[in-house]
Amino acid sequence: MTRTIGIEVGASRAWAVVRGGRGAVETFECPVTGETIDAAVAELQALVGDVASIGLAIGLAHLHVKHVTLPPVPHAAKRQMLMVEPERWFAMAAGVPPAMALDPQSGLAMAADGAFVERWVRACAQWAPVQRVETTPSAVVRAFAAAGQRAVVAMVDAGPGELGVVQIADGALRSVRRLRAADVDHPAVTVTDIPGVATPFVAAYGAALASEHDLGDMLLTPMLEHRFAVAQRRRLGVWAVAAIAAVCTAMWSLGVTRERMRDMLERDVADARRAAAAGDQAIVRARTIDRELEAIAGTSSGRAGALESLAALGVRLPRHAVAQRIRMTGNEWQVEGNAATASAVLAALAADPHFDRVRFLAPSNRFRDGTTNRETFAIAFTVR
Repeated sequence: MTRTIGIEVGASRAWAVVRGGRGAVETFECPVTGETIDAAVAELQALVGDVASIGLAIGLAHLHVKHVTLPPVPHAAKRQMLMVEPERWFAMAAGVPPAMALDPQSGLAMAADGAFVERWVRACAQWAPVQRVETTPSAVVRAFAAAGQRAVVAMVDAGPGELGVVQIADGALRSVRRLRAADVDHPAVTVTDIPGVATPFVAAYGAALASEHDLGDMLLTPMLEHRFAVAQRRRLGVWAVAAIAAVCTAMWSLGVTRERMRDMLERDVADARRAAAAGDQAIVRARTIDRELEAIAGTSSGRAGALESLAALGVRLPRHAVAQRIRMTGNEWQVEGNAATASAVLAALAADPHFDRVRFLAPSNRFRDGTTNRETFAIAFTVR
């Protein structure tokens, strides 16, 4: 019997839901603080026993939530914009590595202390593979979708004296906000139509229902994103090898000729490659992170010269960007100019492995140029 578990990390408690065969549900909970994460996971393991996989939901008490408006670029580029300088978007101390999630439909960005999230993942990984790390609002949406409820206003734990309000419309997340518990007129009852799941366990139940999805909607630090991408690539490789081996065994047992076997194998390999296409983006992202980690760990040898760096800058700047001034002090560069959107310039430079610590030096100013709007930019970065 395959058992999976979902765990929600609240302000002072952890709630867990175990799903067994035929949809059977068991619930568990235990107290937890930032200093007792390992002990809390060990306690849950002693209560629950063996499980096949773990879905982890980080509660609203540990999340910074903000609705962001970003340029119309790919989802991964939007997450990169938020990761470059998280303190510009969230009330987080500068230099704190965040775990970041961006809901693709609502534009809601959620961030948590990256070290805190990584500690939970490491502790849970000692028990069973961690299949998914997400925010409590995302897990709540999944729980109600499984119950057939597509329009819900749900209450969730948000810390001492507060309640979180998660609004779901048309089966998608619409808003997340906090209220003082004293301002809520009705009891925090979130579920009436999910059999066998009490109110505090809704998010944990949603996490237990989770399966592996695109990394872009998980709550991940760069290190965790790299780890999940590598794991996806490994699973795809194992699946492809197993599929080919099974086909070979079946064909030899049926006495298929070598020529027919070769043709069928080529078709099956092509099918396997198409099936694995969904993981291509994760693999590309993993390779990019590999290059970044190698650059950080490496010595200063082999740094790009000024001409090579200028060439890289020229390639990376969007077509609509005009660089009016470039300053160089050793490997520290500054570029000033104007563009259709300053954020697009920042994202383009941050995506290039030649440039590190890409950041705005000053706020952007919008001005009118003929019939079009443009924005000034002043960006600093380090040339690797």
